[in-house]
Amino acid sequence: MYGEPSRIREIATRLEQRAEALRVQATELLSRSDSVEWRSVAADRMRAAARDRHDELVRVAGDYEEAARRVREHADRVEELLDLIASIERQARAIIASALDRVRDAAKAVLDGIKDALDPGDEDDRRIAATETPPPGHKDWLDVPDLLPGIRL
Repeated sequence: MYGEPSRIREIATRLEQRAEALRVQATELLSRSDSVEWRSVAADRMRAAARDRHDELVRVAGDYEEAARRVREHADRVEELLDLIASIERQARAIIASALDRVRDAAKAVLDGIKDALDPGDEDDRRIAATETPPPGHKDWLDVPDLLPGIRL
């Protein structure tokens, strides 16, 4: 399947050129044999042999043309497959890149979350965290609502 379509098409072109050369040879052979002034049984056999050779050369030229057609079809198929491979490759790379981006984003979010968890917080959080609490049941608990926002009375 692999190959360079342009190189494969070059082979097809050479096959077509060979077919054309064979057709020219066949035509030239027939023309020369028919133009011979010689008349005899041997001359008739020579002309018959030339016609047979002409027909054989034309048949072989047709085989070369058929081979060239098939080689071109192969080149077209190779080109289609290479295009398909390129398309699949582009899409797969995009999907993989997108997945990698999501993995990186998730890892960053986890790291950011760990950093946030380890971060002592903002100034209010630090002040609240440093608030000393009175012993259980002590009357100083009555002053705590003034120190900590969010306590409802």
